[in-house]
Order: sequence, then structure tokens, then C-alpha cells
Amino acid sequence: MTATGTSCEITCPECGTITAVGGGRAASDFCPSCDYPLFWAQPSRATRPAAAETDGALNRAPGASGTTVASVIACPECAEQNLASASTCVRCGSELHPAPPPEPEPPPAPAPVVLNPPAQIVQCDHWPTWLVVLISSVVTTFVTAGVVIAVFLIWG
Repeated sequence: MTATGTSCEITCPECGTITAVGGGRAASDFCPSCDYPLFWAQPSRATRPAAAETDGALNRAPGASGTTVASVIACPECAEQNLASASTCVRCGSELHPAPPPEPEPPPAPAPVVLNPPAQIVQCDHWPTWLVVLISSVVTTFVTAGVVIAVFLIWG
């Protein structure tokens, strides 16, 4: 930022275009390339104006980034630098010291787990499996042998 009469040359922080800016908030105080509000731009190096021009105030409005940097705090919403004693942002009006978010509700208690009793062994009244298999195989053997003998007798 360099002083040239009543206006200043500011390098746009968004696109890098150098633009002459006046002291107010006129339409010419916006970047012609990207429309960034140059009256919010921080100077790259501070220039101290003459004592007659300052009127005793060294900070620009809005915010606190002027030719001297006092204790500042950045807005959590728009990142504008504000005086540390401010409670709301001069740019967007949001709270600079917002209350902490409420604690989340605890998750609901899990449903109780119902344990089923172990299965009971029921005694059956049928024959043991091994006995059924044995009888089946003996019957199958005799039936097969009888069929083979009958075939040899008929054709033999």
C-alpha cells in the first residue's frame, strides 16, 4: 500500500491486481478484476500518515487492521480482524466469542440382552440309527442276492 495524494495503491489479496483506492467506500474501492472489497484489505507494509490527516485515529473501520495493529481477534465466520475487546464482528455482526456448542446427548442405553436357557436333550423312543442302518444293509444284500439267483435260474 503506497500513498499517492488522497488515494492509496493496494494489491488485491485475492487476485494480485494493484488498484488505487480512495479513503471511503465508493464503487472504486473494489478490485476491478475480482470485486474484492479493497477497504478490507490489509496493507503489506504500514505507512504512517501525517499527524494532520490522522485525527488521532490510527485504525481503519471496519475491524482493526489499519496502520497499527492493536490486539486483534479474527472473526470465526468471516475472518475479519476485530479489536480483542469487541464482542461482535464489525463486518458481519456475528459473535466473536460464541458460547461452546451444547454437549451431545448421550446415546440411549442398549436394550437388555435376553439369554435363552440351554436346549434340553429329549429322549426319543425310536430305534438307534446304527441298528436301522445295519438292518437296511442286510435286507438290501439279501434282496440283491435273490434277484441275481433268480436271473441265473431263468436264463441259465
